[in-house]
Amino acid sequence: MNKSNNTFRDKLLDMEIPTPALKEKYEREVQAMVEKKLTGLRKLGTVVSLVMGLGFFVLFGTLAVIVPKEFPLWGRAIWAVGSVFGLTFAGLAVLVLKKGTVHLKTDDMAMAGLGWGFIVIMATITLVFSGQLPDRTIAIKMLVSLLIFEVAAAVGLLKAIIERSEVKTREKLLKIEYRLAEISEKIDKKPENVKE
Repeated sequence: MNKSNNTFRDKLLDMEIPTPALKEKYEREVQAMVEKKLTGLRKLGTVVSLVMGLGFFVLFGTLAVIVPKEFPLWGRAIWAVGSVFGLTFAGLAVLVLKKGTVHLKTDDMAMAGLGWGFIVIMATITLVFSGQLPDRTIAIKMLVSLLIFEVAAAVGLLKAIIERSEVKTREKLLKIEYRLAEISEKIDKKPENVKE
């Protein structure tokens, strides 16, 4: 279907005013589909994320401050970046725990995006400055280690993207289902002035 037909169809659908009862039911079902209560493993996972974020904040922040003076500045920058990401990750986990629900479209993507962003920044800094190390084998070990974490973070990000796409698809299908139910209701109603 070309763009003009698609736009015409969208305009027609937008002109149709949904009945308040069906619209309210649709919005409730979408909300139930997108917002999941924190129970069991999901709550445990969020608490673990909070503890890990705080742990990274304390560990990386401490390392950024207490490393010897001869430690390279870019190494301190890595620790500082890790500390900031740890605190941000913990803050996101606190928000999710405070709400008592996880929003499948935004919260999961934010956590996965934070993990991915952290690893990419760490890998980039290490890649740029590891050539300054006197021992090349240490630089190679650092990069290989970061590559392993980068793959894990990419898997987490892809999982979050797939889950968000699945939720969006289910939401669209639900919208179509309610539109069809609404049209069916209108068809089933007979005009009062028509005699059988």
